[in-house]
Amino acid sequence: MTTVIANLDFVKERNISAVYQAIVDHGSISRIQIARQCRLAAGSVTRITRQLMEVGLIVEQEQQTSERGRRAISLAPRQGQIQILAARAGRTKLHLGLCDLSGKLLAEYSEPIQPLNQVEFSRQLIATLRKFLKTHKKHIRCLAGVGITTPGLINSAKGIITFMPHLSVSNLPLAEQVSDALGLPCFINNFISSMALAEYHFGVSRGFKNSLFVSVHNGVGAGMILDDKLYEGSTLTVGEIGHIQIDPLGERCYCGNYGCLETLVCNPAIEKRCHKLLASGVPSLLNISQTKKADILAICHAANEGDQLANDLLKEAAGNLGRAIAMSVNLLRPDTVVLAGEICAAATIIHPVIKHCLKTQTVSINENLETSVVYSTLYDSPWYGGFTLVRRALLEEGLLLKLIR
Repeated sequence: MTTVIANLDFVKERNISAVYQAIVDHGSISRIQIARQCRLAAGSVTRITRQLMEVGLIVEQEQQTSERGRRAISLAPRQGQIQILAARAGRTKLHLGLCDLSGKLLAEYSEPIQPLNQVEFSRQLIATLRKFLKTHKKHIRCLAGVGITTPGLINSAKGIITFMPHLSVSNLPLAEQVSDALGLPCFINNFISSMALAEYHFGVSRGFKNSLFVSVHNGVGAGMILDDKLYEGSTLTVGEIGHIQIDPLGERCYCGNYGCLETLVCNPAIEKRCHKLLASGVPSLLNISQTKKADILAICHAANEGDQLANDLLKEAAGNLGRAIAMSVNLLRPDTVVLAGEICAAATIIHPVIKHCLKTQTVSINENLETSVVYSTLYDSPWYGGFTLVRRALLEEGLLLKLIR
């Protein structure tokens, strides 16, 4: 009997989520169309939509003409009824965003974050979340949950951080701590994986079943969408493209290996190389008196202005990055590769180099099916990753039923 009840609960959870997702995705849809799309009986759709209306999640709209000429009432999500709190806890900055279910930003906040240990990290994050919610309580009607993204290795199923590149952690149960403190469901994941999911739902990889999201920042990482699902693997240590060995005789990486992509292509590596060349007297718009200002964005700007040093630096980095991406394409064959990070400010310089790597270093089967290279549209909106985690839980993983209850 217990098994039967569990199965019935699963079916109910799945059906309610599927119906609500259909309404949210379409914006306006009839019950007949919902029944066809979700493959549900008309009576089931009527019962579920009535329940969703009773709790104020959807509304009936003006009549529309159905395919058979009969009049049908369309259903639409009730705008602003559900909110999602999202946070990105990076190496030096904490970004918060409050969004509605469509992703519209209602409020945001940022502050420096430089904790010395995991206790301080959790304490600052929770205190800031509490303060933010109190400050913006006028925007909140029904808060579905909290989504948090961080760099490092995350056990998303258990809500535990197992590794962070800038902070010593020991199986930090962050999701549980935040959930207990705020009384809300909390979902955590790696920032890059979460952004891969966000681009798939809302950005440039929308409509592609398979995509690779590659981010170049303080490190280099990748998130993978395979067959319309975020791939996390069984050990959760996936997407470590930054630790593909490019130069066996290269610099030692913090991971313990030598010549990893990350030692050659990340922002600090490019900046370090730039400062070294400037100090040796190589002429550049980024002259020696301005080395402190020669960060990655300044290098990109100089390259766009025709500076030879900056141009050579970025082309060298793009060549190494393109080599690693080509390896990934041979292995996964994604429909598209999404690039993100400050280096994309010089897209006109790095793009031809990366495309050349893909053309010369990948197996070509059909020119019409070659992997495209595009640039992230959501990277500058750091809350989108956490927002997408909660939205996925709401529409696909049963959170909606818990919210209704």
